[in-house]
Formats: sequence, structure tokens, C-alpha cells
Amino acid sequence: MAPLKNMTQTAPASQEETILAALRGFTANPDLSFRPQVYRFLLDAIVRGVLPPHTSLSEAFIAESMEVSRTPVREALAQLADERLVNIYRKVGTIVAPISLSQLEEGRFARSTLECANHVQLAQTITPAQLTEFGQIVEDQRRAVAAGNVDAFFELDERMHRRLFEFAGRAHVWEMLQPMKRQFDRVRWLLLDRVEEHAQRALHEHEQILAQMASRNVAQLGATVASHIDRVGSHLPAVYERVPDYFVE
Repeated sequence: MAPLKNMTQTAPASQEETILAALRGFTANPDLSFRPQVYRFLLDAIVRGVLPPHTSLSEAFIAESMEVSRTPVREALAQLADERLVNIYRKVGTIVAPISLSQLEEGRFARSTLECANHVQLAQTITPAQLTEFGQIVEDQRRAVAAGNVDAFFELDERMHRRLFEFAGRAHVWEMLQPMKRQFDRVRWLLLDRVEEHAQRALHEHEQILAQMASRNVAQLGATVASHIDRVGSHLPAVYERVPDYFVE
């Protein structure tokens, strides 16, 4: 099986080229507020490493490239700063923040605690229709791994975890988790993109969770979910060795 690759990721020679590459494909919907559109697009670019740590983000340049005014860009950057994904320095500008190891640990703890509790309880109430949908998502992940499609696997991974909360009637809990797991997501993306066989191992763990939930094996399910979430930490040294400048304590 070929390793997963992000086919859209490039290595531009300048920061302006980096930003242009990251913003390629953005089209603002004039019928909706621009601020959340700009925020979502920049957020995805940072999480997926298309805008890597230490990239300088010019408000004026981004606004011009996205063909929007500077106000929604300024507001989107302020929201990203609140989530500690960018650092705004007076008289210097806005820089993509490195990945905070302390925030990464907070995100891991929050996910492990809430997902273990949610999934163990869900195993006792999950319906046949929900199990069928869960199984289809895992099957789609299997195809993404076979095709080496990082983008599809990441999106399916997010969908799977979100749906397991929704199955349990806890959609708001999943939304509450989002700001807390941003640094965690950035590392997940680096693992998929740079650590061989990480997606295959994640898929195998998803298959285990599905089987244990289907058999209502609560005793093993909690340990499997905890191990699945904690695997990011065990693989972190491999990423850190490749891109140490991406991280900060």
C-alpha cells in the first residue's frame, strides 16, 4: 500500500507564495457573512499545515488575495488569536503560531476523557441504523487509506468522531471540544502527512472500536478509545524529529 500523501501541499519559495497557495480555491459567498468564511478557510489552512508555523500573515495581502475587505480578515485573525493559532504582535504583525505542546496535552486529555465516557455509554444504546452508518464511514476510510488520500481520511476521521457524539445526543459536546483540540488536530494532520502507516494504524483502531461497540464490549471499548486518542502522543517524537521548529513548550 502506498503511503498517504497530501497531493496539494507544496513548498513555495516565499511567504507570499505560501499564502497564495493556501488561499487558492477560496471564493466568498456574497450571500453570507465574510468573517466566518475567511476564518474557516484560514483555520483549515493552519490545521493542515498549508500555512505552517512562523508564516507571516499580512492582513492587507490576505484581503486582496481573497477579494474581501480588510475588516473580515482582521476579525478572523483576532478569532484565530483567541484560539492561539496565530500570534499578533504590535508593530510587527501576525504570525502563525507554533504548536504548543502544553495545549496539545490539554486537547489530548479533553478528547480522551470525553470520548471514552461518550463511547462507553453509547455502546449500551447504539441502534442498528447507527452501527450501519458507523460501519460505512469506516469502509470509506478503508478506501481512502488504499488510495493514499490524506484529505479524505482526515475528513472521514472527523466525521466518525463527530457522529459518535451525535448518536449519543451530545452534538454540543463535540462542538465544545473544537477549540480545545486545535493543536491536537494540527499534530494529527502532520502524522497523517509525514509518518508512514499512521493512517493504517488509525483505521485498525477504528475497526476495533466499531466491533467492540457492535458487541457492546464495554470493558474493552474504553481502553481501546483511550489508546486510540493517546497514540498521537506516542507518535509525536517522529514528527518532532522532522520539524522541530513547528513546536514550542
